[in-house]
Amino acid sequence: MLNKYTHMKTLTVKGVHCGACEKLIKMELEDVGLDILVEKVEIDGEKKEGIFSVKETIGKGELEEMKSIINGMEGYSVE
Repeated sequence: MLNKYTHMKTLTVKGVHCGACEKLIKMELEDVGLDILVEKVEIDGEKKEGIFSVKETIGKGELEEMKSIINGMEGYSVE
C-alpha cells in the first residue's frame, strides 16, 4: 500500500500489538534477507496493527514475498 501522505511504501500488519511482535516478524524476514528493506515500524497497540515502512526501492517480488511470509505466521496478516 502506498501512503499518500508521506509517499512511503507501507505494509499494515494486523495482529501486531507490541515490540515483541515486531521482533518476531523481523526475525522471519531476516531468515530470507528481507529485514534490510524495513525502514521503520509504528505500532498501534489499541488497533493491534503495525505499520511497516519499507524502502522505496523494494521490488514487487520482494514485497509479495514479504507479505507471504507475514501471512504465513500465526496471528498476523497483511493484504
